[in-house]
Amino acid sequence: MRGYTLMRYGAFLASVAVVLIFRADPGRAQTAPADKKDQEIELLKAEIKQLERRVNALESLNEKVKTIDNKVASQTMIQQIQSDVDRTNALEAPEVRVSDQGFRLQSGNDDYRIRFGNVTQVNGRFFTSGEDKNISSTFYANKARPIISGAVAKYWEFQIMPDFGQGKVVLQDAWINAGYFTQGQFQLGKYKAPMDLERLQSDPALDFIQRSEIQNLVPNRDIGAQLQGMLLNKRLSYSLALMNGVPNNTASVDFDNNDGKDFVGRLFLTPFKPSKIDWLNGLGLGLAGTFGDESNNTISSYKTWGQSTWFSYNSGVTAAGQHARLGAQGYYYFRQLGLMAEYSQDHQRLNLSTKSVNRTDGFTNTGYLVQASYYLTGENASYGYVSPTRPFELGEEGGIGAWELEARISNVANDTRQFELGYANPGISAKTATEFAVGLNWILNNNIKYMVDYALTRFYEGAGTTTDPTNRPAESVFESQLQIAF
Repeated sequence: MRGYTLMRYGAFLASVAVVLIFRADPGRAQTAPADKKDQEIELLKAEIKQLERRVNALESLNEKVKTIDNKVASQTMIQQIQSDVDRTNALEAPEVRVSDQGFRLQSGNDDYRIRFGNVTQVNGRFFTSGEDKNISSTFYANKARPIISGAVAKYWEFQIMPDFGQGKVVLQDAWINAGYFTQGQFQLGKYKAPMDLERLQSDPALDFIQRSEIQNLVPNRDIGAQLQGMLLNKRLSYSLALMNGVPNNTASVDFDNNDGKDFVGRLFLTPFKPSKIDWLNGLGLGLAGTFGDESNNTISSYKTWGQSTWFSYNSGVTAAGQHARLGAQGYYYFRQLGLMAEYSQDHQRLNLSTKSVNRTDGFTNTGYLVQASYYLTGENASYGYVSPTRPFELGEEGGIGAWELEARISNVANDTRQFELGYANPGISAKTATEFAVGLNWILNNNIKYMVDYALTRFYEGAGTTTDPTNRPAESVFESQLQIAF
């Protein structure tokens, strides 16, 4: 504004100068009276002074405008800074969330979070027949697992889960996962070996209180490093792990006693998920296996539903090298119906060393599982936890929860050469075990579940004497469980 005013002032002065020059022209001076010239000059001087006053006033006004503009700019900057500070504080301010998913504390941008969860199971087990006198009908706390999980720096996830159930203290999970990409993540620590479909199913989501007989042929938890991810629009999941190597069906081994390690791999495909054809969405198929050297490792023993030992090796038998497992697995869920099936085999080289014998042989034990479930109250069956359509509540408007019926058959058959060559005693260890189980589940809401199961396990041999084995008496057991999980 000031520049524009000065330009006007300069133009005016130039005009005045031209007029003065013109009026001062000698040719015109002869015709113009002197006093008239003086009057005009005085008028021009007065106009110039008036213009100077206006210019000064405009300059003063320009300074005031500048001051106002500076104040406005400063105020705008202050507001922007305050907005940025408020936004930063909002992102950094912790949020507390309490729901049926647990208790969660997180930063505003979710980069830092921690969740407190729990699985508590209280059981009652009652035998109606069975041989093992060391196992009695009893009430017991099956699982008592506080769960701490979360993430730091957005992508670094972790979980810690001890278990205080059954009078023991076992560290079930302790792992860290770099979850930058869905297609590939790196996990290190103690967790479920990526092998068995039934084992990988979370405890709150299980259809039966106890897992099937084929758990005797697969690893439970191990320690190692794993690359995992999902491909093909999340239709294909994969896991590749290098782990210590453990006996089957145990979570209590925390150290390796040899330099050999197990390679564990699993592929699982849900080829039609998502699909517009509803009856194809719930199909899943997979393959898994392990391979490693487990010399000097503790060897496996097999247990029943009621946790009595039905197969064990003779004294003097140790792991002697190669240990390989193979599993084929699949499930199918359509509306209220759920199906699951698995086949597993366990091949291991063993050494038998006694006063009269020192030999090494390889043996292959096999097993299968077939399971079916159906929701009487109309919920859609799933591999994960199923939420009731109408959760149970007292009162006229309350629902009855979800009710599920299930049935299962599972079997393990041991390599008969183990008995023929003296690695196992047919008078103590059975050659096969076949379990039949049925159950009824009542899912009250997203956190409470009550289960009642009956299991009958029949054996081939496993009693009598070495030279004259007979069939081990069948084990018949009822078990109930009240579970709270979040």
